[in-house]
Amino acid sequence: MINPIFTCSPSVDDQTLSSTWLPTDEELRRIKEFQEIERRGDAYQQYLRFGSGEEPSIVLDNFLFLGNRVHGSNLNLLERLQIKHIINAGETDISEKLPHDRFDIIYITMDDDIRTNIRQYFDRTNELLHNYYMKNERCLVHCAAGVSRSATIVLAYLMKYHHNTLKDAFHYLLEKRPQIYPNDGFMLQLLRYENELIKSREIVSTEETSKVNNPIETIQEFEKKQENQNQ
Repeated sequence: MINPIFTCSPSVDDQTLSSTWLPTDEELRRIKEFQEIERRGDAYQQYLRFGSGEEPSIVLDNFLFLGNRVHGSNLNLLERLQIKHIINAGETDISEKLPHDRFDIIYITMDDDIRTNIRQYFDRTNELLHNYYMKNERCLVHCAAGVSRSATIVLAYLMKYHHNTLKDAFHYLLEKRPQIYPNDGFMLQLLRYENELIKSREIVSTEETSKVNNPIETIQEFEKKQENQNQ
């Protein structure tokens, strides 16, 4: 089943951030802080040299994976990881490469553009992802590179359901997928979404969400653990 959702505007230079979103000085300061965190360490440099990886990153064990469009169209990989749901947040519909009777595919077409209103999708994607989580069904969220658009969708979900702040969610996801790099417009919208959740008290932690944590795993470690559990 394929569900197309809207279309967003083409890419523009980052200088339009201020005219598009009118960020405050404090918001610009916080965006810069996240940029500095993103650019630290060897993992991001490895991404600049080699790309977004041959396999998706495991965000939450037995549930949430984050990757690129190659992962999203690789039938063997999806079957091996027992993925049931796919959220494609890229600009290209690649679902024709997959059997539609075996995957639930949500296609949200958007550009990786600071003008793109990605906030409009958070409520829907959060609801979808948490439903999958509660049903113990696996989902891959991807865009072109698994770096900006899909990472933003995952951060919004983590912030609402599994972590108290954007900073907590960001550090957690960065540990799982070091190459994440949401554009400045997306980071600004995440900051404002954090404020929404704080005001509505939706990110108050519970005993259930506070226990959600898992060590960094490669796909090989993940599959080995599965084999041991099935023995």
